[in-house]
Amino acid sequence: MLERLNLDFSFYDWLLVIIVTIFGTISAYIKDPQLKAVTGTVPIPFGFAYIAIGHPIGAANAGGALLCLLFVHVVRILTYKMHVPIVLSILAGIIAFIVPSAILLPIMPQGEWFFFLICAVNLILGIFLFKTQTYHKGIQYKTPLPVYIKAPAVAAVVAGLMLIKKIVGGFATSFPMMNSIVSYESRHSLGDQCRQLPLFLIAAPFMFVWMHYSETRFSWNHWFVLVTGVTLYMIIFIPLNQKLRKKIEAAAKEL
Repeated sequence: MLERLNLDFSFYDWLLVIIVTIFGTISAYIKDPQLKAVTGTVPIPFGFAYIAIGHPIGAANAGGALLCLLFVHVVRILTYKMHVPIVLSILAGIIAFIVPSAILLPIMPQGEWFFFLICAVNLILGIFLFKTQTYHKGIQYKTPLPVYIKAPAVAAVVAGLMLIKKIVGGFATSFPMMNSIVSYESRHSLGDQCRQLPLFLIAAPFMFVWMHYSETRFSWNHWFVLVTGVTLYMIIFIPLNQKLRKKIEAAAKEL
């Protein structure tokens, strides 16, 4: 019965809930909107989702990054352009992630050529957005709630989002569990989250390819694959993030 309802959480599922809850709670108390957005693109939740799912990185994982980009823009457009309440915007963004995932998962080509194609789309789109998007300072905000209220609330949201993990398969590694929390906490500066996602699209393909080959070709331990993959990601991500901050600061000086 629990398995049918997706309630049979494994040890790693619960570990994922704990990790995302910690990161989500930390994001709620960060004032800087760009730094708050960073918590949604550091691939720690991605890594624990990868461990929880237990399958090699493939096209679905890479495709999930593109759907995560879709999620943040759906939330931003609905909230700012159509004046939809933030909670409903986040729910719509989650649906925009789940529906394509569930449709594509059983029909996606399994060949490595398709995996590389999706990785290339991520990289090209990420570079294009990073170079063409506008930059400006967001509004500083942190939750006024005490941590003993905020942390359980975040945990409840994350546990609820975990129920759909099996529906989206490999897409779940980029499922916006963390970004759902960050979207709510960044509701006054959703543009910062949208500007941050191209950095993930640029750095993640290198991590995906490395993790794919180190596991499928060399049969390395999942944890070693994860640690080395995340390390590679951060080597690329950190200088990109520094450049992003400089662009935001430069744009602020021009005002």
